[in-house]
Amino acid sequence: MNDSIIQRQLQGAAALLTLEQDARRSQSLDELLFIMVNRTTTVLYSEVSFYFPMISSRPGPLAMVSGVVEPANQSPMVMWLNHFVSHYPLQAKPSLIVLDDIGPEDRKQWQEWMLAAGMMLPLVTPLGRVVGLLLLTRRQEWQSTEMELANRLALCYGHALISWNPQRFSLSLWTRKLWIVSSICVLIGLLLWPVRQSVTAPARVVPEEPRLVTAPMDGVVASIDVLPNTLVREGQELVTMERTLLANRYAMAVMALRTAKSEALRAEQLSFAREDAKANLPMLQSRVEERRVELLYAKKMLQRSRVRAPGAGLAVFASAEEWLGQPVRTGQRIMAIADPDKVAIVMDLSIHDAIALHPGAEFLLFLDTDPLHSRTGRVIHASYEAQPTPEGVMAFALRGQLTDTAPPPRIGLRGSVRLYGEDTSLFFLLFRRPLSALRQFLGI
Repeated sequence: MNDSIIQRQLQGAAALLTLEQDARRSQSLDELLFIMVNRTTTVLYSEVSFYFPMISSRPGPLAMVSGVVEPANQSPMVMWLNHFVSHYPLQAKPSLIVLDDIGPEDRKQWQEWMLAAGMMLPLVTPLGRVVGLLLLTRRQEWQSTEMELANRLALCYGHALISWNPQRFSLSLWTRKLWIVSSICVLIGLLLWPVRQSVTAPARVVPEEPRLVTAPMDGVVASIDVLPNTLVREGQELVTMERTLLANRYAMAVMALRTAKSEALRAEQLSFAREDAKANLPMLQSRVEERRVELLYAKKMLQRSRVRAPGAGLAVFASAEEWLGQPVRTGQRIMAIADPDKVAIVMDLSIHDAIALHPGAEFLLFLDTDPLHSRTGRVIHASYEAQPTPEGVMAFALRGQLTDTAPPPRIGLRGSVRLYGEDTSLFFLLFRRPLSALRQFLGI
């Protein structure tokens, strides 16, 4: 008989050690939960086992049932069981469910849905924290000798659970709440952090006070006598208009003046002998003056066909080939003469990026030729009405000056600027455009 008792004890110990080993060697959390609800009965006999995860230090909804792939969470039995377990006094050690100690309604439901004997098995960590709950049920009463086995299994399962999700079970409810509150406070503080409002916009370098070179008359451009972006001196020829017609008009005016003078001289000589010649003399003299005025006008127009530089500076235009043979109107711009040491920055601020900017607002210029270095400047003018840009974008025209001491950039260079406005919060800086789009969508 002693041999049979020893044999049963050895079999029980082997089953317990095997179950603990399998629980600690489980390859996933689902495998561990399957072992807890389906194989606990090999050591601690139970007919039906239920597992409840811990949520905020209280048992959560039913997660797994022995012999069932997935519990029916909407069934009346499961809904009552979730309510019962969540309100049951939770201890850190196994406890038997005594029907006389629970309310009459719960007692009635227990007798209807559950087996007679039930044991609450809290799964605890080595530090005594409850990380899960097993509910074991069977028909026969639990024995006092089984409580020690329940204690050992609870510690084994609790240790295995925290190995799969240590962060979830390492912090207490108060600590997690403290972290959540602290994180929210830090986030609110960051969103309320004062920053300078800023936007980016395309920019280009232009002459500050250019002197325009325009077409002196209606006609056709015959030649451009300088290269783009070259220095010219005052009075240097820049543009030559088509001169053939003007030269012919000048030659005809010279001949007309000679003819008028000859007729006037002949009438003056005949005026001593003939009264009719004397009467025509004033008219012929007036014609001479008329032809002289026409000659002066033709000569002036011929001279104006050669456009000269109004002053020394840099000839700013795109290409000479674009103007050759092109008809132009009087006053049409052909090029500009600019001082290379006096430049301005022109910016196109899109209406979608518009912020409150005042004269004197600062900006940083990043040229495409030197994107790693910035130039400082300030806004001197901002238009009050948006105009379409060559790219088809509605934008406000801004004009600024550089304030640093570095040499001025070459006229015609392009880049981008970062414009700085008034102080605002980080929240408004990040969500300004989404809020504007939401307002437009809602029609507020």
